[in-house]
Amino acid sequence: MPLPSNSASPEKRLNVLVTGGAGYIGSVLCPMLLERGHHVAVYDRLLYGRDGVEPLLGHGEFELVEGDIRQIQKRPDLFQQADVVVHLASLSNDPTCELRPSLTDEVNYRALVSTADMAKKHGVARFVFGSSCSVYGSVPGSESVDEDGPRRPVSLYAKTMVRSEDWLLAVGSEGFQPFILRQSTVFGYSPRMRFDLAINLMVKTAMEQKKIYVMGGGQQWRPFVHVRDTSRVLLAGVEGKLRSRILNVGFDDQNYRIEQLARMVAERMGNVSVEVVPDDADRRSYRVRFHRLSRELPEPGPTRGVEDGVDEIEEAIRTGVIKDPNAPKTVNLRVLKAKMALPAIAGGEPAFSRFFPFSLPKLGKAEEKAVLEVLRSGWLTTGPKVLQFEEKCRERLGCAEAVAVSSCTAALHLSLVALAIGPGNEVITSPITFPATANVILHVGATPIFCDVEPGTLNLDVEALESLITPKTRAILPVHMAGRPCDMARLWELAERRGIAVIEDAAHAFGSRYETTAGFRGSGGDAKKLGGPVGSGSPVSCFSFYPIKNFTTIEGGLMAVNRPELAQIARVAALHGLSRDAWNRYGAKGTHHWDVVLPGYKYNMSDVQAAIGLCQLQRLDGFLEKRRKTAAYYREALGGVEGIQLLDPPHEGDSHHLFIILVQPEILGVDRDRFTAALREENIGTGIHFRALHLMTAYRERFGFQRGMFPVAEAASDRLLSLPLYPAMEYEAVERVAEAVRKLADYLRRGA
Repeated sequence: MPLPSNSASPEKRLNVLVTGGAGYIGSVLCPMLLERGHHVAVYDRLLYGRDGVEPLLGHGEFELVEGDIRQIQKRPDLFQQADVVVHLASLSNDPTCELRPSLTDEVNYRALVSTADMAKKHGVARFVFGSSCSVYGSVPGSESVDEDGPRRPVSLYAKTMVRSEDWLLAVGSEGFQPFILRQSTVFGYSPRMRFDLAINLMVKTAMEQKKIYVMGGGQQWRPFVHVRDTSRVLLAGVEGKLRSRILNVGFDDQNYRIEQLARMVAERMGNVSVEVVPDDADRRSYRVRFHRLSRELPEPGPTRGVEDGVDEIEEAIRTGVIKDPNAPKTVNLRVLKAKMALPAIAGGEPAFSRFFPFSLPKLGKAEEKAVLEVLRSGWLTTGPKVLQFEEKCRERLGCAEAVAVSSCTAALHLSLVALAIGPGNEVITSPITFPATANVILHVGATPIFCDVEPGTLNLDVEALESLITPKTRAILPVHMAGRPCDMARLWELAERRGIAVIEDAAHAFGSRYETTAGFRGSGGDAKKLGGPVGSGSPVSCFSFYPIKNFTTIEGGLMAVNRPELAQIARVAALHGLSRDAWNRYGAKGTHHWDVVLPGYKYNMSDVQAAIGLCQLQRLDGFLEKRRKTAAYYREALGGVEGIQLLDPPHEGDSHHLFIILVQPEILGVDRDRFTAALREENIGTGIHFRALHLMTAYRERFGFQRGMFPVAEAASDRLLSLPLYPAMEYEAVERVAEAVRKLADYLRRGA
């Protein structure tokens, strides 16, 4: 349907950038700008198609740039020639905005900030923002409100408009002038037609059903404006014909109660009834005054009324100008829902607009303060904070001594050194672990012996382990995979019976507890108590405080030791084999005299790290509870998804360091790596914990390992991946990760 032209010539040809210009308003505004002789560049994702701009594509002064408004900072060229920016890009009705609140924030607020920042940076003097009268939210009774009245936003959409307005006003200057145009509810025909707007929907429903349904009570007030009239005001803003920085866009005589409006539409169309549907009262009710616009608009007054809008929509449907009024693209909510139901690899809306990391530490003001105190103290290396940290860890773990070191790798290495394990000895461990677990065995000259794992836990298979013990076996090094303790009762019993030591790789397990099925106490003074904290049982347990672990010291590790002579050796070996550490050499009561009693290493923890650890340790219980809740949600959300296998349910002592899923290629038709890549398209970071160590080049070539030797570990190695799980992760993010996994599995399972 052709739109009337405005024949008056502009004073100056302008280069106008219109974001969201292929939308309902933009596709009416852009032809008007071209008719006025301006050059128009439209930046639009085309989420609702290109119907709105298709007729303009051959125009010499029109340019269409397809792109997501959230990524507009990647297109500085769009701003370099622009004289004016008209920002219309947004998620623009309440149900659509509520679908994913974080997406609404990204599109409606953060993208506005990015767009305005780019405009200001490139010297664009005029920025016209299409806001909404919905910012008024709830106006008592029949009172009316003007631009100086209070804003009481009710909906998420309106709240993002308020934030955007406030930000623009704060950054406005002589060289960057934002104009905020609060639009009434728009109606009328547009090349990009919408039937989720009140009047438009009423006309369509009346034609199809001879009835109009009124929701929300019908007594709520709304201001209305024809799409051509609101575009006319935007045009005046572009051409600098408006003075006020904030203007309500509409006309005083076009405020209506919704039921009143429905009866007007029904009367105009004839033979149409109105039914008020029992429903919760709509909290949004605002009657608006437009006296300021009437003074500033070059041609005041509306050019189209409700009756005109009804007539043109009815005619457009009847004559086939609107080919399918029930097409999904005419309803924003339906389009976005469909987009969100598809995985990103199929053209769907990614779960996150920016990369969502696999893990992040949760650090705050307390950690900042603690680090500053250490820096200002002048003592940065191993000192009083490390001693304090060791004591707090000892109390928490219930071990005899705690030795803080530079990493869990250092702790594992020192454990082997303290136990005098070396050439000619064997240590049994898991092939599903980080390389450090086996590397340290090689570092002391011993031989790693791999044992297969349990399919439901990925922990050492104790049934298979005893047959691997030989006269050369000096220790078992179990890995508490993902924070779930191994079957320690059986491991301790086996180790004691065969006279070998147990060193626990508890990198994932600070805060875990042994299973409580029975009590066990070994001989020789080892306090092995089921139900107690991991670290309280074996001669040595080794923990990691790497940033993704249960709590962090940035880098760092700890030995929980239950044989004091091992702690004594470890302390000396951790610092070059010196008989005195720096605190005892250079402290107030120190002495410069020291000896080298063994050729040691540089494995000490610094006071800066320990200061962070002390703060983190105080928050550990909260961290563990958040991990537990996140893991429980994942289990509930993904438990019934075909093609995704979960590990066995956790027991009470699990610290939920990781949430591991196993991809089933035989059901999904893709392997783990392709599934991981598809999640990356959703902007979701994942982890692989772990690829089977015996298949790594260094171990395969040195020891002759081959595929088939440890079938359970190999099957898991090919299929496992870890989903994001950490205390700083918001609940909505957990939902979105789970939904992305679910929809991707569903899509792949259908063979799409």
